[in-house]
Amino acid sequence: MGEQEGRSTEISEISIAFPEAPALHLRISVGACRLRVVPAKGDAWVQGTYRHPKATLPPKIEERNGTVRVSQEFKMGDWRGMVPVPTFELALGRAKAYDLTVETGASESEIDLGGLPVRRLDIRQGAGRLDVDFSAPNPQEMSLLDLDAGAGAIEMKNLANANFAEMTVDGGAAGFKFDFGGRLQRDARAKINTGVSGVEIRVPGSTAARVTTETMLGGVDVGDGFMKKEGAFLNEAALAGQKPVLTIRAKVTVGGLSLRATKKQPGPSTPLLP
Repeated sequence: MGEQEGRSTEISEISIAFPEAPALHLRISVGACRLRVVPAKGDAWVQGTYRHPKATLPPKIEERNGTVRVSQEFKMGDWRGMVPVPTFELALGRAKAYDLTVETGASESEIDLGGLPVRRLDIRQGAGRLDVDFSAPNPQEMSLLDLDAGAGAIEMKNLANANFAEMTVDGGAAGFKFDFGGRLQRDARAKINTGVSGVEIRVPGSTAARVTTETMLGGVDVGDGFMKKEGAFLNEAALAGQKPVLTIRAKVTVGGLSLRATKKQPGPSTPLLP
């Protein structure tokens, strides 16, 4: 750490226990920053650090009736040559099931939810880069995975491990990559609707998938491993009648849509924070 950064940096510790409430909801609401989320080793609900400029943007923790909100509090200060970029490093626990909402502004976010018991996931991304990974199966059935993205680059990996029943995506001017790797535990449906964007969808050949596509000003590029039948693209596992089935409906208003069958699962999971 340089001398200037050392003088201007403050590191805040974050530690939040699971509350005693029948329904739990964790909200992470941040503006322009870097955000890293990984599965935790310990028993806490949220554990980690927040590095931010001194006297500006301190962390704000609010708790009420089983809902915890982690955010930033805006305070006036000397913003000239602000060092460093505000950075959250958070590890989330798995002792109890909970809903999770992540709201980001112009940020760079890396989020690994592998093995976390998330009942519902809502992501609101304004701009920037967003990487989401489910590096291990969700032990809890997820009712809905909802992504609302503005501009930037979005990649979601191992989506079958999310264990969702429904997935909805509404996107603006962004580039999207959706990898449905992992283990599909039950029938699942995904609806993807984007504006001026490029969309890439990847599904392992071992996962039965039925995909319908629609583009208004663009094209659809379908790779080997899919066959068109009754107005939809089916892979070999779906044609063979394998269960469960992943049903994807993708619509791109302006842009290209590519559909690929993959043979290998993604690489090793994100390491846990200490």
